[in-house]
Amino acid sequence: MLYELIVPFGRLWFRLLHHLRVLGIENMPAHGPALICSNHVSYLDPMVTVIGLPRKVHSLSRKEVYGSPVLGFFIRHLGGVRVSRDSLADKSAIETVLAIMKRGEPCLIYPEGTRSPDGQLQTPKNGAAFLAVKSGAPVIPMAVIGSYECWPRRSRFCRPGPITIRIGEPVYYDLPGTRGCRREELSAISADIMSRIGTLLGMGHANDQGTSRD
Repeated sequence: MLYELIVPFGRLWFRLLHHLRVLGIENMPAHGPALICSNHVSYLDPMVTVIGLPRKVHSLSRKEVYGSPVLGFFIRHLGGVRVSRDSLADKSAIETVLAIMKRGEPCLIYPEGTRSPDGQLQTPKNGAAFLAVKSGAPVIPMAVIGSYECWPRRSRFCRPGPITIRIGEPVYYDLPGTRGCRREELSAISADIMSRIGTLLGMGHANDQGTSRD
């Protein structure tokens, strides 16, 4: 119930203060599971993603975030899933995410594991790659552009500014089941995911071309 109340208000808020634009909505599956992999530079990222995407998304958030009375409250009611700093080591969170996608619902994960201190892409961990292989769900690369300028890591307050979400084409990752998931193979998948996110980031803010959602 709270989700249905927050999302319309949030869309109005982000439209007025951040001129939110979403490009590539046609790349987001209308049904079935999906693992959305995005850059992470700001506290705004989980909220802007939930607000901007057409489907309810369960986002993986570090358990420390839930210590904030306000932010923790909203993330919890917007489909947040608690994870430790190293998501691959958090077996409970992994099982929860796999169960969510098995139900046919999308999940959002940040391959870097934490917010970037400078707005640039960081070296990814292998949690997203592991979930992609284990679930068999399509990976949806995504870039949030502008949220760092609005609310960087060391800032106490959010300020107005444009934010654009770019959604890339789905990609599937598969490894032979007999071998399991080797670290070097997962690392190669992680690098490919980050490369796709980097390409989307390089495209910059929205313009008048492409499919968008105002």
